[in-house]
Amino acid sequence: MLGKFYLVDAGYGAKPGFLPPFRGVRYHLNEWGNNPVQNEKELFNLRHSSLRVTVERAFGALKRRFKILDDATSFFPFPTQVDIVVACCIIHNWVIEDGSDEFITEDSNWPSYNHSTTSAGQASEHAAMVNFRQEIAEQMWTNHQNNNVN
Repeated sequence: MLGKFYLVDAGYGAKPGFLPPFRGVRYHLNEWGNNPVQNEKELFNLRHSSLRVTVERAFGALKRRFKILDDATSFFPFPTQVDIVVACCIIHNWVIEDGSDEFITEDSNWPSYNHSTTSAGQASEHAAMVNFRQEIAEQMWTNHQNNNVN
């Protein structure tokens, strides 16, 4: 189940394309203090939170630079909105690096998700994403433990 995922908050369910944190496990960076991670779920949530903060900062920088992104009212159809965000990212990267952006992914390379409409299908999709998230967390924990062995 490789691909791209939205890092969503715990209010979203785990389904294809949406990767929420584990519920009932420390998540927000201010909850950690000096206490190290204790298990794979905490490590996953710590990294999930760190990535979401990074993405939110990046969008904050883009919104400050390009006021069109900060407008709450969308005047354009969705595909045009996507193009505007991509164009702003390209210009932002060019301004920062004074060069071109080599990492633009064509829309045709992005995964397409057709979500199930039946209860059984949705339950199956949810279970698959929960298992996928657990596998990621376990691999992170294994790597973390191996890197912290002296």
